[in-house]
Amino acid sequence: IAKSLNPKIKIVFGGPHVSNVPEESLKNKNIDFIFRAEAEEGFPQLIQELINNKKNPNFKKIPNLGWKNKKKIVLNPIKFIENLDALAFPDFDLLEIEKYPKLYLAKKHPSVPILTSRGCPFNCTFCTAKQLSGLKWRFRSAENIIEELKILKNKYHIKEFQIWDDNFTLNKERAKKFCDLLIKENLDLIWWCPNGVRLETLDKELLIKMKKSGCYAIAFGIESGSEKIQKDMNKNINFKHLREMVNFSYKLGFRTQGFFIIGYPTETREDILKTIKLAKSLPLMRASISLFQPLFGSQIYEDLKKQGKIPKDYSIENCDYSKASLLPIGFKNIEEVKKMQQKAMLEFYLRPKVFFSFIRENLSMSQIREILLMVRKYIFNK
Repeated sequence: IAKSLNPKIKIVFGGPHVSNVPEESLKNKNIDFIFRAEAEEGFPQLIQELINNKKNPNFKKIPNLGWKNKKKIVLNPIKFIENLDALAFPDFDLLEIEKYPKLYLAKKHPSVPILTSRGCPFNCTFCTAKQLSGLKWRFRSAENIIEELKILKNKYHIKEFQIWDDNFTLNKERAKKFCDLLIKENLDLIWWCPNGVRLETLDKELLIKMKKSGCYAIAFGIESGSEKIQKDMNKNINFKHLREMVNFSYKLGFRTQGFFIIGYPTETREDILKTIKLAKSLPLMRASISLFQPLFGSQIYEDLKKQGKIPKDYSIENCDYSKASLLPIGFKNIEEVKKMQQKAMLEFYLRPKVFFSFIRENLSMSQIREILLMVRKYIFNK
């Protein structure tokens, strides 16, 4: 639409998809530029080059930029920002926070998302986090995060924030220091980590500090109840530690949630039943049970591609966590995989203790409607 209004408009894309499949993205005739990974340093340079050198722009030295030199696709080297404290805070004036809808993800409003670290040193086969933010974990200081929260509280009057890091608790001492400072500043904010935390990064002292500082919910990346699939995913969770941390979190009063994946390529029906059994045995109040997708750029995608097992019609358009894209070894057809997801969702959520926890959260009618639409989509593909 933008190009049809004015062909001279420059279109720039960023994010996970173009970071994982940059050449494919730039083949789109309407996309002029892409940024792989981060763009805080390169994007302003691109704007300046387009303004100052209209006739003969030089894009070669702009970090992370993907562009077209006539018909040739050029991908500049990726450079990650080491000192995240040096970055300016987002300009929330441009977002008009007060106009955002009250989503079920938050307890209080206005609420905002923040990022306190980037990078992931782990190598889960199904994930592409390292393509977007690198293997090296980089982090903002606890003091820097608190300064941003002070602005959000005093200027924008937020009541809640969500930390969307992939690995917020990777450095326990940093996470504990952040909680201590948040308590000391008495900002009267509640918060949680919707993106999930690694089980091996948690201990009881950290969970206690998180709770005291206003954290009210915690999500765990569990993925599978099968030790075999855990190894295949390169996740390798210690189930004893998992139970200890989830049980302790529940006793502290956290709203507990687990992330699970069904339909991994090497999975059998018995493996999925183990996942369902584990999810029901843990004191979880919520569960996200997604159907496996071979994400572009992930290790499992590359492995399946070499084996000729990626469907020919597989694309970003049909990459949907409520629909299976390929058949695990233990199943005859896709419908059987979907039925296992339905079984998992229904068995988990139709237990009275879990079902009525939604009611106790005093959800508005609009929030309840949104949840029901989401559940309907994931269970019935509608």
